[in-house]
Amino acid sequence: MSNTQQLHDFTTQVRRDILCMVHKVNSGHPGGSLGCAEFLVTLYQDVMKRNPGFSMDGINEDIFFLSRRCKS
Repeated sequence: MSNTQQLHDFTTQVRRDILCMVHKVNSGHPGGSLGCAEFLVTLYQDVMKRNPGFSMDGINEDIFFLSRRCKS
């Protein structure tokens, strides 16, 4: 999916989904998710090697973890 318009459209849908999820539970902080949508969509669609039937075994595909370190 290296077409720029397709990436833009997919990113727009991801943003809509983020806002719908936050609205549905009437809670959340969508700013961070909205702010990194382009980066994550491009990474997932054009950079990472992935299998459509994602199995978490890591064989022949990249696995990406996003985590925020909390200081205690």
